[in-house]
Amino acid sequence: MGEHASMDKKERNYALDLLRIFCCYCIIMLHVSGYLDTNGNFWRLVQGIVRPALWCFLALSGYFILSRPILNWKKFYIRHLLHLLIPLVVYVFVYQLYHSGGKRISLKEIINGDPIGHLWFVYTLIVLYLLAPFFQKMLENLTNRQLTGLLATMFFCGRGIKMLTALGFGIGIPTEVIGDCSTFFFLFGYWLFRVNRTVSYKILIPVGIINTLYSAYTFSNPILADGAATLALGMVVGVVVYYQLFSKLFEKIKDGIFAKAIVYISARTYGIYLIHMLIIQYFTAKEILTLDNSSISRYWMLPLVCLIIFFTGLAIATALDTLICGPLQKACHSILIKD
Repeated sequence: MGEHASMDKKERNYALDLLRIFCCYCIIMLHVSGYLDTNGNFWRLVQGIVRPALWCFLALSGYFILSRPILNWKKFYIRHLLHLLIPLVVYVFVYQLYHSGGKRISLKEIINGDPIGHLWFVYTLIVLYLLAPFFQKMLENLTNRQLTGLLATMFFCGRGIKMLTALGFGIGIPTEVIGDCSTFFFLFGYWLFRVNRTVSYKILIPVGIINTLYSAYTFSNPILADGAATLALGMVVGVVVYYQLFSKLFEKIKDGIFAKAIVYISARTYGIYLIHMLIIQYFTAKEILTLDNSSISRYWMLPLVCLIIFFTGLAIATALDTLICGPLQKACHSILIKD
């Protein structure tokens, strides 16, 4: 999630930094939209826009992790696990202090699993990073066609079988063996890197609009609803559209103040992701910037509230990352890795 932030300037792809920022913002909107009428068309439309961004966020991790040769597994594990685990512990402690009135923190709760509710994403990344060197060895030996075939098989097991079952044509294959949604999108990010095909605006924009409307529709369709927000056609197409759109729109960004701002914010999207739910909880408890489902104001209040939460999260993430997480990561890294 913050992996791209460590890239050398000469290699930096500012378009994908912006895409990471956009995806982080969409994840906030995904959670804030839970306060809308979840049976309404506006909620469905919002899901059609923001849900693919969650998986695009994961695909970006696969894109950068798997596209670079992992030459030293020990250094890879130490570097990336420290990057994930230290902020996870620090930020969850903040949650615990807030909810206990400053009286309690528990490392055991973090070890036992996601103690907050939205941090499943981080625990999933930990497993995927552990598997990444093995994935890379496997993927290096596949042709592009074979890689596409692997992803198509995973998609059929994770989505096709569910749809056939909903239609009354059940297949007794254990889909969890190869149809895992998170693994699919992690590998799909690498596929985007390997295949590296471009799509013209004439195709990209109409497909994006249609896919958003289709994805919104799937949330109300009894056959398509199960799994519509995970390994579904709308999510896969949405990831491709966002990746292609940002790559084309912002491919010519040069070094400068704007580029530095992008890099700065992108580097803190992990911290924003970790803390944004606490900000939402605080705003809800204090009835700050609440959404009124009976008012037309919800159409412009939703993106505004999410923007305020995003920049509040940026401020908190900057403080925690600079004062606590960064120094701890550097200290642990220097102890565990001696060049």
